[in-house]
Amino acid sequence: MAEAVMNEFATFAASADNRTFPPLARSRAVDAIIDCIGCMLAGVDEPCAKNLRDIMSFGQRAATLSFVPGAGYTAAPEAALCNGTAAHALDYDDTNHPAYAHPSAVLVPALLAISPLANASGADIVSSYIVGFDLIGKLGRVLNTGHYAKGWHSTNTFGAVAAALACARLLSLPAEKISIAMGIAASGASGIRANFGTMVKPLHAGLAAQTGVRAALLARAGYDAAEDAFMGKAGYLTAFRGEEEAQPVFLSMPGEPLEILTDYGLALKPYPSCGATHPGIEAGIMLNRQLFPHGYAPGDIRRIRIGVARMALNPLIHHVTKTPLQGKFCLEYCVAAALVDGKVDLSTFSPEKIADQEIQAVAGNTTMVVDERVAESPEFSTVVLVETNAGRVEEILVPLAKGKPERWMSRAERLEKFRDCISYAHRTVPNDLFERFETMDSDIPVEALISTLRNHPAPRPNTAHDERRLAL
Repeated sequence: MAEAVMNEFATFAASADNRTFPPLARSRAVDAIIDCIGCMLAGVDEPCAKNLRDIMSFGQRAATLSFVPGAGYTAAPEAALCNGTAAHALDYDDTNHPAYAHPSAVLVPALLAISPLANASGADIVSSYIVGFDLIGKLGRVLNTGHYAKGWHSTNTFGAVAAALACARLLSLPAEKISIAMGIAASGASGIRANFGTMVKPLHAGLAAQTGVRAALLARAGYDAAEDAFMGKAGYLTAFRGEEEAQPVFLSMPGEPLEILTDYGLALKPYPSCGATHPGIEAGIMLNRQLFPHGYAPGDIRRIRIGVARMALNPLIHHVTKTPLQGKFCLEYCVAAALVDGKVDLSTFSPEKIADQEIQAVAGNTTMVVDERVAESPEFSTVVLVETNAGRVEEILVPLAKGKPERWMSRAERLEKFRDCISYAHRTVPNDLFERFETMDSDIPVEALISTLRNHPAPRPNTAHDERRLAL
């Protein structure tokens, strides 16, 4: 028999049907899935995604193959790898606390990749997503913050196992085989934060999705795994825990609470950068509106002090920005760009904007320190203080980022972001693509939804856009 705590989650997944979860959980899941698809399309032609496709083989449409936008068809694990990497390429995809992970960039590509083998409906995808999301959140409760602080990237370490759970559920495997799938995935979980700010970080999401799909398929094919793969002396929890003792009790409580409905469980991103930068970005935009309409200019800024939580020091590993990917993990650059431009969007992380002398000058006068007022915040609360050459001082504290459950993005904001992603990708898609995916929590076949992507895969020609990508 599989070990008790994993058997609890496997049973939870196997017994969940499309009526199990409350409407708010399902609507939040649909919002997250649509958001992730937009991020995936925006990231398709980023170098980390394109270079990955260049070393793989693709074929024509077949019933057992999965679709990769911009390429064609391939086996489900490889499709999950490509699409997961694309979904996380721009760091625009959602996050979860306490996992400090990017759930949808793993779960959505994995579930879409395996759906042709499951004959799945949109509602099946939604239910499986909620199940996988719950495990990611529970693993965060068990292992963080020590796991993350130790150097692990939990998008991969937690995501691989959660994707296996979600995919095994989508394949309608019995609880015993779902446990085995999770045990298999436990041996594929990895990812180090030292690679933040490089192409390897988005690859982590792809690798986790691939591991989850492959583990579910291997379990279905008859593979076995150790019964103590999670709780054993040489198991997952022992290997991945931080300095503090792991709290496995949470793994015996699937759905209690339902992680997608917790106060900080699912957060959409209004800005395409590390989530730890978002409160600071919002403060920078607010300070722009306080100062610049009243005669101040970037050259009038003497200094900026950014006060952060201790936890923010873990992901924000860059303090001088030389590349777009580094900029996403450099709070000094993000706040300077927000203050100078009054906005942060996909163009903020172009080579041209990274080289902007005004922004770089302001960033050069910016310091980041741990501020005791927010030092223990698990939500990256941030205080930004600006002092002008004339001695004027303005300070703003943002305790909680936009996109968190308490500050959920409106439908109009989510639609605007989706369209921004499509525009960035220079892809021709149906005008009602967003609306079509809003209907997914139904009996509609997943294939009918994927066909809207398959029939519009080609980017519109844009020479300047292509040159910008080559520079990344």
